[in-house]
Amino acid sequence: MFKILKSCVKYPIKHSKTVLPTTKLTIYGIEVDSIAMESRLPEDKLYRLRSLLQDVVHRKKLTLQELQSIIGLLNFACLVVPPGRAFLRRLIDLTCNVHKPFHFIRLNKEAKADLRAWQIFIENFNGKSVFLDDEWIPSDVLSIYTDASGSLGYAAVFGANWFALPWLEEHQQFQITVKELFPIVLLLELWGEQLQNKKILFFSDNIAVVQIINKQSSKEKTLMKLLRRLVLVSLRYNILFKAKHIPGKLNIIADHLSRLKFQEARKAAPWLNLQPSVVPQHLIHI
Repeated sequence: MFKILKSCVKYPIKHSKTVLPTTKLTIYGIEVDSIAMESRLPEDKLYRLRSLLQDVVHRKKLTLQELQSIIGLLNFACLVVPPGRAFLRRLIDLTCNVHKPFHFIRLNKEAKADLRAWQIFIENFNGKSVFLDDEWIPSDVLSIYTDASGSLGYAAVFGANWFALPWLEEHQQFQITVKELFPIVLLLELWGEQLQNKKILFFSDNIAVVQIINKQSSKEKTLMKLLRRLVLVSLRYNILFKAKHIPGKLNIIADHLSRLKFQEARKAAPWLNLQPSVVPQHLIHI
């Protein structure tokens, strides 16, 4: 029917690009499978990307041509894993105002950290990514709440699961924005597997945290360190996230827990598990 229609309207068709109805189709080099509901990176591209990353993470300088090649491959990979775009911006910035292909560009600490983050993810990535849900899900619909008290502690809630911990001495030096972002990162590291393939709208009563999550970048090194952890776990579980500001008075449960007021939290949320979830020691350090 389509062929008859196109002959009637004399619409040009490239037959080499035309296929019969199928559940698997390659679009812009990405294989899309409507039965498995997933997209896939070609094996050769994945192998090349792994090899390049293994090489460049140990180098101090790259030519413009080499850096552009890596950026191109990573950008292609982001067609399957969109959260990875957070690790592209600083690499692209290094190419600005450099015009000669064999001019060497020094990799700064931030660029090296982004390349290492990519390497960590790609080493364990099978090239497949399940389609994300269409709708953004507000965090309160998932019963997700986080908060931090400047001097007392921090907490997160996911359904009936929760944790609340006092700040360690090493944490006291950090600004409140770091402290507010930290429990969000821990929440995804602990329960990310249960949130995979979702698009989550986080609510936070800290405007700076909202801006940093949405921008996925910060000039402050500690915040960037936490952001990399956040993006890495979102890559691992195929989660997209953004944030929206809410007044602190609407964040009662996590507020009580972050102040270590467990009885008040229990009254506000009697469905919480009797015992908190255990946070592995290696995750507690920023």
